[in-house]
Amino acid sequence: MLFIYAAVACVLGSASTSSAATIRRDTVSGVSIFAYGVGTDVEIRGDHVFYADGLAYIGRTPLSSATTNTNITFTTDSDDTTVPWTITANSTSTSFNETLDLYIIPTAATFNQVGFATSDDLPTDAVSSGFSWFGTQVAYAASESDYQMQFAAVPTNDTGVFALYWDGAGATTLDGTFPVTLKSTPPTVVTDSESVE
Repeated sequence: MLFIYAAVACVLGSASTSSAATIRRDTVSGVSIFAYGVGTDVEIRGDHVFYADGLAYIGRTPLSSATTNTNITFTTDSDDTTVPWTITANSTSTSFNETLDLYIIPTAATFNQVGFATSDDLPTDAVSSGFSWFGTQVAYAASESDYQMQFAAVPTNDTGVFALYWDGAGATTLDGTFPVTLKSTPPTVVTDSESVE
């Protein structure tokens, strides 16, 4: 045990005497994002955020009206909010031919669906930078001191599938809309042996 502490102290000591500083980027790929929220007669308990025809949805089943549905993972950078969060198809049957960024339209008093686009094809007023982690929650850094988490779920015609929206302050919402939190934390799975009777 003493040897381990001595080795760690030696490594730390040599690192502190180094003349070159190393800056560690916290870019992580393969991150799944899960939604949580409670609406009227509905609860989202860790359903995946997924891609359907360029827009973001929440659910455990595909959107029936979409041509392309796929589970996705994100590449995130928690140290630099100027770096867009990109997505990768988490599927063997779907891939993207170009780099797609997560975007929102953060204009005050607007209510727009969250989506994915190349940096050259963003909708008017959309931003693909500013995303960060607030603990395990996805946040939009409007400024260094203003982290916003204004995501909302809107029911679709498919049971259990919700469109993911950004709810600008004071926006008029659609029927059935409720706030959701996006997290990197997967839902807890309770097995039969762990259930409470």
